[in-house]
Amino acid sequence: MSDPSKRASLRLPIKMKVRITTDNLCSRHLVTRNFSDGGIFVDDEELAQLPLGSLVKVQVDEGIEDAPVVKARIAWTNKKGVGLEYLLDEQS
Repeated sequence: MSDPSKRASLRLPIKMKVRITTDNLCSRHLVTRNFSDGGIFVDDEELAQLPLGSLVKVQVDEGIEDAPVVKARIAWTNKKGVGLEYLLDEQS
């Protein structure tokens, strides 16, 4: 989905430190490439190896004490990273 006119939300090139935790409790400290209302993209070749639909937890890792944890799923991948879609309707 590289055509910007097909995107549900505008992507902004915001770099933010995040912690991403997978179901097997692997925790990765990464930096977003871009950010939107619907999700984020992070460069990480290891996360890109996980199957589409894999669930993760995302938390801002910028020194904010008790930052909220948001559930997300791997919506798409490329060789360099993953597009994560927020699952805001789901309980933590």
